[in-house]
Amino acid sequence: MYDVTFQTEARYKSVKYGQGTIYSSACGPASLCNALKVLGIASVSLPTMCKLAVSCGARVTGGTDMHQLLRAASKKYAFAYRTTSKNAELLAHLKSGGAAILHAGTEYKLFSTSGHFVCAAAAKGSTITVLDSYWYSSKYTSSAIRRNYVHVVNKGVVQTSLTQCGKATIDRAPSYYLLSSPKQDAHPSEQEEPDMTYYKEFKDIPLYYQDAVKKLLDAGAIAGTGKGLELSEDLCRAFTILDKAGLLKL
Repeated sequence: MYDVTFQTEARYKSVKYGQGTIYSSACGPASLCNALKVLGIASVSLPTMCKLAVSCGARVTGGTDMHQLLRAASKKYAFAYRTTSKNAELLAHLKSGGAAILHAGTEYKLFSTSGHFVCAAAAKGSTITVLDSYWYSSKYTSSAIRRNYVHVVNKGVVQTSLTQCGKATIDRAPSYYLLSSPKQDAHPSEQEEPDMTYYKEFKDIPLYYQDAVKKLLDAGAIAGTGKGLELSEDLCRAFTILDKAGLLKL
């Protein structure tokens, strides 16, 4: 179903990408290759995309500057992109036919134990199909989080929930790079409105967000409405990001 570009091909172990190799460090260019194929824009080889990343200054210490790579690639391959950290915007974008690059961090190790880029290819309901370029056979059975929350479809293709994607990217800003084909970008009125999840009671809020929300409740900063808390998932996510950054001081 998906023609996934993999950085973990044996031939890439000795191919340089900046100070590292394509095998170890090219998840950013690989994710962009996958996104362009999903959108039907271009089939670009991974070494070619890595050369573009180096030439435009996107290859930096520790990884790839995705902003810089997308600026150069969007001109070369004629696509549009924007950024967001809102789950609802990611979901609406995927349902309208777009693709996205997710920037996973180190706080919640769903896609990697360190920083990692993956491609979000589709959404059905709140289930997200993800293409992971850094692949090995035991990757998604190696931890309880992955076993419990990730379904392996086939090599390089996994599915997880929108909430899990939010957790995996919560310590990266922006969390999501939303890519659109020229055809999709020309018909914005046909795109779906964002689906928003609201929590009426504290017990309904995912555990990962509860610490930050409880601090605000205890301080009287939020009190809800006559119909309950009515807190959106994106708002809970924002509270948690601020809390993790040490900015939620009450």
